[in-house]
Amino acid sequence: MRTVNIGFILLVYSVFVVSCSNRAMPVKNTIPETVAEDAAWCWFSDPRAIYHKGAKEAVYFGYINMKGDVMVRSLNLETKKIQEFNLHPQLQVDDHNVPSFLFLPDGKILAFYNHHNGDVFLRITKNAEDITQWEEERVLVKQTKADRFCYTNPFMLSDENNRIYMFGRKITRSGTAKVYTATHTYFIFSDDYGRTWSERKILLDNSGRDTPPYVKYTSDNKSRIDILFTNGHPKLGNDVAVHHMYYEKGSFYQTNGKKIADMNSLPVVIKNVDMVYNPDVTGVRAWIWDIALDKSKKPVVTYARYPSELDHQYYYAKWNGTKWLDQKVADAGPYITIIKPGRKLLEAHYSGGVVLDHNNPDHVYFARKVEGQYEIEHKNMKTGKQASAITKNSNVDNLRPYVVDRKPGNKPIVMWMSGRYYHYTDFDTNLKMKK
Repeated sequence: MRTVNIGFILLVYSVFVVSCSNRAMPVKNTIPETVAEDAAWCWFSDPRAIYHKGAKEAVYFGYINMKGDVMVRSLNLETKKIQEFNLHPQLQVDDHNVPSFLFLPDGKILAFYNHHNGDVFLRITKNAEDITQWEEERVLVKQTKADRFCYTNPFMLSDENNRIYMFGRKITRSGTAKVYTATHTYFIFSDDYGRTWSERKILLDNSGRDTPPYVKYTSDNKSRIDILFTNGHPKLGNDVAVHHMYYEKGSFYQTNGKKIADMNSLPVVIKNVDMVYNPDVTGVRAWIWDIALDKSKKPVVTYARYPSELDHQYYYAKWNGTKWLDQKVADAGPYITIIKPGRKLLEAHYSGGVVLDHNNPDHVYFARKVEGQYEIEHKNMKTGKQASAITKNSNVDNLRPYVVDRKPGNKPIVMWMSGRYYHYTDFDTNLKMKK
């Protein structure tokens, strides 16, 4: 009997991509670990990946490539086929511009995306659960000589007749100044599924601090939107704190339920909002990563502290009804940015990332440096057991994990960037997925 000695079998799935890549692409009949090549995302526009089960069961996700294209893909979890569409070719090589998504009740999809300090755009699919055909692009928020916009975070509240809220950042120049002198968090809303929108409302005011606040959001998609934010960027001071409040039924509240303001008395002054983390106690600055609601609608958050640029630490905080319970997740290692020869360090506070499973926020996924590379790990904060590896023995970094939004059940879909990250305008990374 003759034995055939096969050293290995290389399984290759190939895709045929035309200009703008706006067509379906068959793939191997298994969910590929790499779901997009030449792909990066930031962590202040979400949901950047979303699960939806209607006529088909699929994951929809967006990214930016090194051409500056704003890309969307869908992965059918049953047929394992990928579809792709280029929402805006060559908008800007910048991972801040990653799109975020919202499903309408009829199955059509809204995609929001932006310049890094410029315009905000909106597109709507022509058909339900189909990313291959879209209506024409609209400029949702237009930049002016003074104002520039960034980040998109949409939510629909069923208890408000499906009103859609979209949150972002506005930075402003004063007069002829070449530097930005004020940063505000704003929102707009739509009562007709994105066809028309309200005027902008300023949500957060940083009391003239010359440092931009950063904001993360989550919602029960019924009546409540929770808002986690800082009073600045960690590279601009060691006094960067973490604050929390929530919106419900027309008003904004402290974590403990005390009313702060209603729609007619905005903006909320950041320094008047209670803290999750106070840097004055430790002398250590912070930055935020994620927020979720547990089954009783109590907020759970993750954030990073920076004893030094080479020592990033992940923390997990949970509201127990009367106070925040704070515990350390892991030591993360240093900044993720790789400094090219002759270049300077630009982003010393970019961590690998620490995020929550929003269906079960006891579970945390994070990237930390292990034997020279960043690896993705999972930890159950309720049991406190040692973290388990999602990736290991990698030859490139694994960064910015994200648990796909809306996926039901106890088995989440986790995505992340894999490769080399130099700057938000310079990256050699792919998107990977584990189901």
